[in-house]
Amino acid sequence: MLSKIRTATLKGIDGCVVTVEADIHRGLPLLTVVGLADVTIKEACKRIKPAIINSGYSFPNERVTVNLSPAGKRKEGSHFDLPIAVAIISLQHGGIDIRDTALMGEVSLDGKINPVNGILPLALSVRKAGIKNIILPLKNAQEASVLKDMNVFPVTDLCQVTDHIFGIEKIKVYRCNEISGNKNENRDFSQVIGQETAKRAVTIGAAGNHGILMIGSPGCGKTMIAKRIPTIMPELTYEEKLEITGIYSVAGLLKQGQAIVSERPFRDPHHTTSKAALIGGGKKPRPGELSLAHRGVLFLDELGEFESSVIDTMRQPVEDGFIRIKRQSDEVIFPSKVMIVAAANPCRCGNLWDEKKVCTCTDRQLDNYMKKLYGPFSDRIDMHIKMSPVEGSEIINAGRAVRVMSSNQMRKKVNDAVALQRERYRNTVYENNGSLDERGIKQFCMPDTNGLKLMSEAYEKMGISMRAYGKLLKISRTIADLQQDREIREEHVAEALMYRISSVRNQGIRRF
Repeated sequence: MLSKIRTATLKGIDGCVVTVEADIHRGLPLLTVVGLADVTIKEACKRIKPAIINSGYSFPNERVTVNLSPAGKRKEGSHFDLPIAVAIISLQHGGIDIRDTALMGEVSLDGKINPVNGILPLALSVRKAGIKNIILPLKNAQEASVLKDMNVFPVTDLCQVTDHIFGIEKIKVYRCNEISGNKNENRDFSQVIGQETAKRAVTIGAAGNHGILMIGSPGCGKTMIAKRIPTIMPELTYEEKLEITGIYSVAGLLKQGQAIVSERPFRDPHHTTSKAALIGGGKKPRPGELSLAHRGVLFLDELGEFESSVIDTMRQPVEDGFIRIKRQSDEVIFPSKVMIVAAANPCRCGNLWDEKKVCTCTDRQLDNYMKKLYGPFSDRIDMHIKMSPVEGSEIINAGRAVRVMSSNQMRKKVNDAVALQRERYRNTVYENNGSLDERGIKQFCMPDTNGLKLMSEAYEKMGISMRAYGKLLKISRTIADLQQDREIREEHVAEALMYRISSVRNQGIRRF
């Protein structure tokens, strides 16, 4: 007798379909699981037997072999409990082969079905294989229901599953009329006093997905601005929501009652964060802060306080848009298409640019700080802006009826620019101006004659690198898009040059 049940397994956030095969034959009573199963699945043998008996079924008093096919792929996760248990029960009914339905869930000793992490990417993998029906724990039903073309059957115990499969009592398809998502807190750019240059810079950054480094004295509003950037970014598409929700599902970070992540993520790891926590990893690789910020903002506050080795690990993932983690012969890939937003003081004490305070940093401390602040990673951030303390007159005017641009107004400008980019890159591999490579820059970002002349002068006189040269052209393209101009002009290039700051010392600031 042979039973076959479909389920899936995850590698990172990508899944593949697995067939659970159960066979019964003569021999001493023994349950064996083969097919590169991890410890969690092998422990299932001790959970499944009492679960089957406590559910009113008898456990075979013969040798039972369970194979997880394909046998060459590693499998992990407690969600294999349910398909294994159902496959064993069905052996006593002559076996069963279910091809159009996948089963997932953790089984308790009393036969109850417990929720598991990673349901959405698991469901995505079976959908990709053409399976349209999925039986899973009731508490995971809302998460899986975001897939509009899947039939979700929620269950609470083992008996309910077997009754459905054997046609005794069918389970109704789960329908979620209202999908809950996370909501941004009450943050708006109209609450930010002054800092108009910084607001303009983040508008450009959000429109073209350009990274931003804000350097200024403590308390000038760097963090306040960074936290409001998601409020002006374009709305997520349905596929982008699924991507982000899948990552959070694997990480176990979906909140109670939250079916889908509907707002762009904002992650702000502390400067003491380790490499593994930032880019992901571990014995069983899990997504780090860089992947949790996928399609959103990764805010690195106090950039100069991060360990250099930790920051350097992000250089390649930020450019590639994904993180490749290797463990022995296995490889896991996590997405990392983020908007990098970093903030830093001009020096360790923060008073270097403040005319009313004295910088207490020694030359050695200043040199060490500058090496970290203006290293290879910051060179990969598109825009560098200087922020000064807010003037007293601006604070006074803030209490009056002064017109300040809100997040909704800024988002409208961003959406108009994004619409142009989507039209421009419709039949290309590019998503936005920030994703352009050397070939894309040459094709889409060449300025007019006067703009090209200004770029050439900047390259010769200001000592910019080739990487910075390309980034300036991409920023110029986004500035033109914000003005609904299909041609990059001299004024667009001139504004882009404002957003690159070089090393700073006591004598002030140099641009490059």
